[in-house]
Amino acid sequence: MASFLNTIRNTRYAIRKKGRIIFMKNVAVLMAGGRGQRFWPHSRFDTPKQLLSITGGNSMIRETVNRVSPLIDLSDVFISTTEDLFDGIKDALPEIDYLNYILEPVGRDTAACIGLAAVVIEHRYKDPDTTMITLPIDHIIKDGEKFLKAIKEACKLARETGNLITIGIKPSRPETGYGYICVGEEVEKTDNITACVVNNFTEKPDLETAKIFISEGNYLWNSGIFVWTCRDILKAIEKEAPKLHEGLMKIKDSLGTLQKKEVVKEVFYGLDKISIDYAIMEKVSNRLVVKGDFNWDDIGSWTSMERIFPQDKDGNVVQGGHEGVDTKRCVIVNDEGLIVTIGLSDLVIVSSGDIKLIYPKKREGDLKKIIKSIANNEKYKKYL
Repeated sequence: MASFLNTIRNTRYAIRKKGRIIFMKNVAVLMAGGRGQRFWPHSRFDTPKQLLSITGGNSMIRETVNRVSPLIDLSDVFISTTEDLFDGIKDALPEIDYLNYILEPVGRDTAACIGLAAVVIEHRYKDPDTTMITLPIDHIIKDGEKFLKAIKEACKLARETGNLITIGIKPSRPETGYGYICVGEEVEKTDNITACVVNNFTEKPDLETAKIFISEGNYLWNSGIFVWTCRDILKAIEKEAPKLHEGLMKIKDSLGTLQKKEVVKEVFYGLDKISIDYAIMEKVSNRLVVKGDFNWDDIGSWTSMERIFPQDKDGNVVQGGHEGVDTKRCVIVNDEGLIVTIGLSDLVIVSSGDIKLIYPKKREGDLKKIIKSIANNEKYKKYL
């Protein structure tokens, strides 16, 4: 492991491209916007999901920094988040220079997030061929060496081919909460890492469709991890999302001036919310998927804890004080005192400070509805 990490630690590479020797740098962009409403009430305004220790260890954002640090120097790790989350995240990551925070005045989903990061990084390094590794912060990834090998191969492909690279995960179950990638022909295989053509993307299928995908064997989970050069992602945005590109060019012109913050604000408030998948990846032809042969999970909701923590003899996942009779297949999270249950099944039960949340697991999708209702209630919105 040590020799492998020493080999890949140097993040500046020389390659030959069209007869020229070009030096390229890898940087990591950690996408840390949003408040993680599906983990409310643990995740609140002053304690967003990024700063929580969902799995009982480090915070989610700390785990992500640790995950990439064998490959990327901390001076080349960027945090993309919203202005209102900056102070809390900066306190949690004191080793990340404040100049490496890419701040959005308001969240506009991952297309705007990634576009802004691309123009900022291109400006910082004065090099449009700087390679960006963009990662969400709410993943659990085991097999760290395999993860780094997949990322290294993705960086190589992005630099050498000009393709937009995504990391796909071999599915272990018919999952309706993830997007899927239909893979085509194999284009490269090195050191047990395989890259393939992307035939198409499918967003969160129903259960029957997910079962078909699993049986067909040529589908991967879309991890939401992407690798590309600043040049190539901005070129794709220019073609497929011209309004966003126009705004990004205004921001680019303002970088290094006193007007930057106001220009970013003006541009972002005029943008639509759209993901990088919908805006770009589903449309472009220059895209490849690297198969990630590592244990991966997207920690997106309370029910995802059933995949992380062991279950008792009745199928319950329990974190904190609980005593129950005839309680089956429940997720129970309690930060203080004791929860007592009798004759309950298939529920999520969360006690977090002054809030108690209870709902059937199958109604998890309605959590955002109740949060919206609370936000519109002057008496209760203080609990968000």
